[in-house]
Formats: sequence, structure tokens, C-alpha cells
Amino acid sequence: MNEADRSIAALAAEQFGVFSRPQAAAEGLSEQAMSRRAMSGRWDVVFPGVYRLPGTTRTGRQRAMAAVLWGGDLAAISHTTATRLLRLEGTRSTELHLTIPNTFGRRPRGFVLHRMSELPPSDLVVVDGIRCTSATRTIIDCGALLGDEALETVFEHARRMGLTSEALLARRAEELCGRGRKGSTRVRRLVALQTTRERPLESRLEVRMARLLRRSGLPAPTRQLPVGRYRLDFAWPDRFVACECDGYEHHGHRLAWKRDRARQAEIEAAGWRVVHVTWDDVTHAPDRTLDRVALALGGRERAA
Repeated sequence: MNEADRSIAALAAEQFGVFSRPQAAAEGLSEQAMSRRAMSGRWDVVFPGVYRLPGTTRTGRQRAMAAVLWGGDLAAISHTTATRLLRLEGTRSTELHLTIPNTFGRRPRGFVLHRMSELPPSDLVVVDGIRCTSATRTIIDCGALLGDEALETVFEHARRMGLTSEALLARRAEELCGRGRKGSTRVRRLVALQTTRERPLESRLEVRMARLLRRSGLPAPTRQLPVGRYRLDFAWPDRFVACECDGYEHHGHRLAWKRDRARQAEIEAAGWRVVHVTWDDVTHAPDRTLDRVALALGGRERAA
């Protein structure tokens, strides 16, 4: 292995095993030398002008890095691919989305290409060395691809991670949404739901329950209300009633089960009546679930 190949291998190690033709040229390889390596199988072609060193692990991040290298200095991973890169819950798509300037002349090869006039620096972040759209911009872009619940789940997770806020989403949506932009109505509905100083919801189950409560006509609860050492998912403090969303992860092992029982006992000892709901309750028996909450709320007034 000559010096140029060693330098390229070191570069690829920092880029999930991939590199571009211009990067290889910068290390001193000629066009002929690069073509020989690609034709002989020493380099695997990922996209035109982007290569993978054989033996490196194929991952989603490797493919995303390769797409950005193919797109050039102004390209960025976006839409649902950016949600996965940012580690946000709420999406399952395996499509690869890349945003590039309108002036970019190449056609997509194995991914979804989005063209726009520009991506301002405020809409860009770098995750694991890969350029992608910010959480706020990603949420707005995903308005055209996701349903209301999934979009709200992505937003709540981004808030929980400190990657966006109600004010930031509202401001950027005002600047971007409208004028025929797909998904604008869905993003505006999400913005309209936000109430300042509400804590972020902590799971997709909580998002689904919050949406069910909004449609129910029941009194609006307080979200993530602190009670002693704990927080209640949804609470009506004037009636000492709470609703707790029990995901499967809460009882994954005996220690978690014991902690959950201790938590429940302490909350109930403080005078709270707790309605526990699961994914199946909210998804498959929403009316019965609301009846349980309504029954708990009926007639339970907070002591003076």
C-alpha cells in the first residue's frame, strides 16, 4: 500500500468507510489510478464518484455520508433520514433523503432528492461528521411525509433532547410554510397545539394519549406534573387524579417492576388516584379508556 492509499484509508475510517473521488485526487491519485482501483474491486462504488473500502461495515450512516459526498459541499441529509440521524422517534422509513441546491445537475441514484434555492446555515447541523438539516427544519420538511401523530412525536422528542422549541418551530414555520409548500397545513396544526411552558411528552404512547384527551371534551390536564420525586404523565391536580402511560419498557425486568410498584405506592399515599393506560388501551379501546379517566375525574375535588 502506497502513501496515497494509506491516507485514503485513514480518511475513510473517519467517514464510515467511504470517500469521494475529489478526496482521493487530493491525496495524489490520478484519474487513471482511481479508475483502476474501482474496476479491479479494490474500491466498491456506492454512488457515482463515491467509493467504499471493501470490508467496512455497511450501515445507514455510511450510506448517508456517501450521499452527502455525492451531493457536494451544499448537500445535506434531510426529511425522515435526518430524523434517524438525529435519533428522533416517530419515523420508520428506510428511504434516503438528500437536499441539494436547485443548480445541482445530477440525477438521484438510489435515494430521494429534494431541490431548493438554499439551506441557510441556521438550518444545518453536523451529526457524526455528516451534514444534515436541523431538528426544526427537519420537522417542517417532514410535514409533507408524516401523519399528524408521527410529526408530533418527532417534535416532542426533539424538544425533550433540547434540539428545538415551541418558539423556534413557530418562527421558522412562519418563514417557510405556505405558498404551496407541501405539509404546511400539518405543520401549522402542530404549532397551534403548543402551549408555552408545557413539558415535552416522553413517548409516542404519551403523544397518542394526549391527542385522545384533546378530542375527548374532558378538562385539559397538566403534563409531567412533579409530585415528590416523580412526575405524572397527565394530571388534574384540582381533583388529585392522574393518568400514567405504561409502555412495555416499564416492566422489562424485576428491578424495574419493583421500582414501578414503589413509585405507584408513594404517589397513591400522597392521595392521588392513578389511571394506568397501555398502548393497546389507547389504540384499540379509546372510548373505554376515556370512560375510565372520566369516571376517575367525576366528583373528586381537591381538599381545601
